[in-house]
Amino acid sequence: MSPRSEVLNRRMREDSRARILRTALRLFAKHGYDRTSIAMIAAAAGISQGLLYNYFAGKKGLLRAIFEESMHDVEESFALAEAAPFPADRLATLVRGAFTILRRNQNFWRLSYGLRMQPGVLAGLGKRTSEWTAAIRGTLARYLADAGVDEPELEAAVLFALIDGVSQHYVLEPSTYPLDAVADRIVERFTPVATPMLDNPSPDE
Repeated sequence: MSPRSEVLNRRMREDSRARILRTALRLFAKHGYDRTSIAMIAAAAGISQGLLYNYFAGKKGLLRAIFEESMHDVEESFALAEAAPFPADRLATLVRGAFTILRRNQNFWRLSYGLRMQPGVLAGLGKRTSEWTAAIRGTLARYLADAGVDEPELEAAVLFALIDGVSQHYVLEPSTYPLDAVADRIVERFTPVATPMLDNPSPDE
């Protein structure tokens, strides 16, 4: 097989995998995870059930793959933050980067939020969800501590809830939601105000 054919075959496999994932996400969000069958997903994706199983190990495999897709976006936003030149810049870079990625992938996130809280989904993901949220809160707490924010663990929980809540509101009404203005306000809220220090304070001060 020529190298060109190998590249083409790999691209076709990637396209097929992405199509199956998009189809599964749409059907899970529309009909519910528990009520969506592998046969429904295969038919909607235009492939046989046997071929689908070549890509994913059933519904749980599809669910975990969708979860990993969402984690790719989260990891991308944290990578942007880690590249910030100073610790104090990380939070602003993270918040604005996360919302830029959200805007780019808003269709995925709208369906993902519709899927996330279904009982069968939470059971299917098991400990992954709690491990994911704990890791994100831990990283946020580190950023906040490095920036000099008091009670970084508590503030990290608040910040995480804000980002998640804003994201949900945005994907429900992307044409009217003031995402950039809200991002600016979050950055203001979590950026400590520097207190001027006098080199030689007078005894009366």
